[in-house]
Amino acid sequence: MGDRNVLERILSGLEKPTDLALALLQEITQNFSEQRKIGEGGFGEVYKGVLQISIVVVKRIIVSEHTVDDMLLDREVKNLMTIIISPQNVVHFLGFFSNTHCEAIKFPGSADFVFAEKRERLLCFECISNRSLDKHRD
Repeated sequence: MGDRNVLERILSGLEKPTDLALALLQEITQNFSEQRKIGEGGFGEVYKGVLQISIVVVKRIIVSEHTVDDMLLDREVKNLMTIIISPQNVVHFLGFFSNTHCEAIKFPGSADFVFAEKRERLLCFECISNRSLDKHRD
């Protein structure tokens, strides 16, 4: 189980955005359940993350040669991390999770396995619901 309070502390400005535990993001999105999915597009899926006193958004990015390049994603996260006090009309960035690992995948109908690289990239933001960002004020 992850530390749910870290997201509350970041939301309140007590801590800076940081790398987040996968277990935390899985916990608050009910392991990326269909019930928590609030959108999807060409670059990934968006889930509602439920905290004790607030809601956040977790974007699960599909990383492939056809979508987001890791170099571009790294640059985006670095830029988001530098925004300490978000200006008006910018959703607060809370943190990220990034991991690359190999999985052994068995070919159907065969005894052969292939090792496939799996890249998991997640971004977490505050949730601004039911209104345009130009209506949101700090």
